[in-house]
Amino acid sequence: MGLTAGDVMQTGVRVVRADLPLPELERRFLEERVSGFPVVDGGRLVGIVSRSDVVRGLCALRSEAEYVSGYYLDLSGFEQSPPEDLAALAARVGERLEHKTVREVMSGNLITVAPGDPLSEVARTLVEHRIHRLPVTEGEVLVGIVTSLDFARLFADGRVKAL
Repeated sequence: MGLTAGDVMQTGVRVVRADLPLPELERRFLEERVSGFPVVDGGRLVGIVSRSDVVRGLCALRSEAEYVSGYYLDLSGFEQSPPEDLAALAARVGERLEHKTVREVMSGNLITVAPGDPLSEVARTLVEHRIHRLPVTEGEVLVGIVTSLDFARLFADGRVKAL
């Protein structure tokens, strides 16, 4: 039998809480030099959050701020108040971001694998879903993680020639 998720998964996975503020999440990304974390709440896996999720959240906030800022023209074209400049708009987005939490940007649509799943299935799942990290779970409990970098290590170490 070939390698399984359990054979190559990283254990001792660094996680974040769902109620963690986004500025703190950004600090954790930088300190731990990672681009994503599993999200655990009450000891169970509830989501995944990545830098891409935060960027999507920022884009949504910016769009919302631009929409709200666009109210200055009524139907006749009369200006109620002058439009904000880009710096003011960015400041408003930043202020809102400070109050957002991981729960508001994370992906709750969990895709997981079990420790006994064949490595070929793990690789196929990463590719099909265009994701870079795959939690390994037993029930709702996170026991490890397999990332796209783990596959690069397997090839670099010569442990896998082809899946």
